[in-house]
Amino acid sequence: MNNMKTSKEIWAQIQKIGEIRQIKKNEYLLKTGQISHNGYYINSGSLVRTFVNKKGKETIQCFYLDDSYAFLSEITGYVSDIGSSFQIMAIENSEIIEFPSSKLKLLAKNSLELALFLHKNNAMSFHNLYILSAMRLSLQKEEFLQFLYHRYPIYMRRIPDMYIAQFMGISKELLEKLKNNFFKSNFQTPLKPF
Repeated sequence: MNNMKTSKEIWAQIQKIGEIRQIKKNEYLLKTGQISHNGYYINSGSLVRTFVNKKGKETIQCFYLDDSYAFLSEITGYVSDIGSSFQIMAIENSEIIEFPSSKLKLLAKNSLELALFLHKNNAMSFHNLYILSAMRLSLQKEEFLQFLYHRYPIYMRRIPDMYIAQFMGISKELLEKLKNNFFKSNFQTPLKPF
């Protein structure tokens, strides 16, 4: 169950309504404009959510990993028939469980424990997204890198440098320089790039 904080009985019910899917590295789970009425749980792997503006510039919004932030959905399609403004792509070969929102809502209607679990996971996802956005906008690049290492160390271990650099709005070369400076000053050991 990885980090899923719910009873074994509820998790067994959730699995019954879900379908296991294999997503290859660089394969899209969702593209801009598509409607998805599903929720997803990552059994293994990692994915990235991006936004592409009208000029075609892609910006990374957040990461999802099996070890943390493993429950995700595209909220516009999950609750309405509006196409997604975002894309979700696997950055590792991944296995997910796909849950139709209609079945998940019905299950939650009959189970207070599941309803609370879904509410808590959605609230935590939004909280983490807001914190990451606020810190990324308010900190200098070096400070933000330090924040990531201390608050989200799993990102630094699992997410390739090219995605971390794009998330920070810098080049991969600058990220490597910042990482080496960070490690020299904090650990006296330079970091090897991915």
